Amino acid sequence: MRRSILCVVVTAVMGLGTPVAIGSRPAFAAGAGQDVLQADHAFMQALGTSDKAAVRPLLDSDLIWTNWEGKTLDRTQVLEHLPPSTLGDAGSKSYTYDQIVTVRTDSGKLHVLRVWAKRPSGWRLLVYHEVKQAEKAGAGSPAPPVKECINPCKTVPYKPKNDTEAGVIKSWQALESAVTAGDAQAWAPHFADEFLVIRSSGTEPETKEDRIANLNRQKRAGTNGAPGQLAPDHTRMLTVGDAVVMSCRTLPHSGKPSQVTRVWIKRSGRWLMTVSVQTTIQAAAPVGEK
Repeated sequence: MRRSILCVVVTAVMGLGTPVAIGSRPAFAAGAGQDVLQADHAFMQALGTSDKAAVRPLLDSDLIWTNWEGKTLDRTQVLEHLPPSTLGDAGSKSYTYDQIVTVRTDSGKLHVLRVWAKRPSGWRLLVYHEVKQAEKAGAGSPAPPVKECINPCKTVPYKPKNDTEAGVIKSWQALESAVTAGDAQAWAPHFADEFLVIRSSGTEPETKEDRIANLNRQKRAGTNGAPGQLAPDHTRMLTVGDAVVMSCRTLPHSGKPSQVTRVWIKRSGRWLMTVSVQTTIQAAAPVGEK
């Protein structure tokens, strides 16, 4: 069986990201960083009190909202029935990448990523993504790895509209080829030092160093294998100034669908992934089952 993953990729062009240290409530950076963190705090406060009138102007028209069960909503659906608040913004961490800012809040096994986009009228929430991680690792033996990767490593059922989209896809294909080969040295250059991946199937967030160690471990054990395939007719890319949002569905080799958000930035001419958040769609049947 193959597992389907719906993913969102946000890409931003800039130099170094600016991390913002957060305490009991968000600490504000100077300039645009202060503006967006104020917007994020206002949004989280309004969501916590179910204040739809205050939430409405902060939501981008292209909003993609995913709850911890993997249910995905657009802006209209969110405003019809405002989802409940699962976390406040205490202890949040943020990175500023010019016209894209990521804000992440963690509480035990629950994680929330917010991606904000700079619009002419101000900062707007582009992605809201929850992940609830497993309490313990799954029992049983994993399925044997698939050793050949055609899609997405060599070809994808999506035609990029511009050089930015083409550059992100090229980097994605290269890093997935490295995953297939279990080649941590080839994988690492495609990721920012602050990279973090959070999956429903995992028990803890994984840093760049964690992923390198896992790839090396898989290579030694012979368990490295191909990622899921990009599904046709499910890819959507949106341009936000020097940023692109890619919504897509991939078809892994077993299990239920997941929704994924990935954020990319451009440093020294290279596209680097900074975060990947992946939520299993609980209501979906495993791929291959009716």
